[in-house]
Amino acid sequence: MRITHVTAYNWRNFKKVDFPIENRLFAVGPNASGKSNLLDLFRFLGDIAGAGGGLSSAIERAAASARCAACSPATTRVAG
Repeated sequence: MRITHVTAYNWRNFKKVDFPIENRLFAVGPNASGKSNLLDLFRFLGDIAGAGGGLSSAIERAAASARCAACSPATTRVAG
């Protein structure tokens, strides 16, 4: 499976994230612009799709991690 487009609402500091994914994706920007939060979105999606995954377990893992102490549920759609 290849992910070709990502849309997410209310993910960390982003009100809406909506972009296509080509062969390469570069996250570039100043400090505190959300680059790490974007990477966390992909980690979260990987937790959902991984072995023993699922939405509830991914939320539990995200809330338990130090990088996501203030996680809130997100609405995420991935087209692939």
